[in-house]
Amino acid sequence: MSSEPYDVVVAGAGTAGMLTAALVAGRGHRVLLLERDPCPGVLPGGVVRQRSTAVNVVIEGERVAGLRHLPEGAPARTARARCVVDASGGDSLLRRHVAGARGSSGLAVYACFRADTGRAEGPRRFPFGNGWFWTAPAGDGLTQVGAVVRPDLADRVRADPEGALSGFAEACPPVRDLLTGAARAAGGPGRVRVRPHWSYTDHRLWRRGMLLVGDAACAVGAQSLPSLGTHLACRGAGLAARALDGFLRGTADEAEAFAEFERRYREAYDSVLRDGILPDECLPHGGTFPPPGLSAGAARAGVSR
Repeated sequence: MSSEPYDVVVAGAGTAGMLTAALVAGRGHRVLLLERDPCPGVLPGGVVRQRSTAVNVVIEGERVAGLRHLPEGAPARTARARCVVDASGGDSLLRRHVAGARGSSGLAVYACFRADTGRAEGPRRFPFGNGWFWTAPAGDGLTQVGAVVRPDLADRVRADPEGALSGFAEACPPVRDLLTGAARAAGGPGRVRVRPHWSYTDHRLWRRGMLLVGDAACAVGAQSLPSLGTHLACRGAGLAARALDGFLRGTADEAEAFAEFERRYREAYDSVLRDGILPDECLPHGGTFPPPGLSAGAARAGVSR
């Protein structure tokens, strides 16, 4: 098993992993980016290895000291590094070395309604006492309406999903007004469905020699606007790059830098769940985030600070 040295090894070339690798490499550090699937393979200042699966971390004493990976059709290799960044997604096999068990953050109950299309703009997000509602166009004149509520309300929701959704709507004036005079859609789209809401944040986001970013660290559920997950991933990448740069240059203590990374990342996650990040709570039809160009998206996420 061959070995090679780097400053940082990043597992996963999704939004968080690619941006973290690019930012750290751009600050003059030697970076290896691993991706198990095909990827563009361009990382100025760094090395990209696609079709190479992260297998496990290397632990020496109390710290992570590298990453074992398996290139497609080649022998296993070990990349030694001063820090490993796990950006390999919500199904990461590496995160267990940092974080504990993960569970659902709540329950989602939802259905499609035929409402006044003049009031069914969105997607939109509305907080209320027991959680938050989302509304979004569902095609064919339908609007999907759903509530994400606390886990302690699960028994109430499962016992009477239709009644629970109706009761929650009454407690949220914008949704109550939207549904005034609306009718549930016929057939499958109108069926009230219940599912776990997989917004989560891990118990810990770092240990000595290792950080978690992207869905390996935290994520908003599928009912949230896609742009919010992108924003959160970019924000985490920027915070990780800042912490790593300080540690690698010796201008910041590792524990202090990584603890600050976790604190600010959790603040960003809490803001997404609480406020939805987007100031007007609305993403117009055809809207995109991040804006065209990686640097624009990175700037909005605050990675330049």
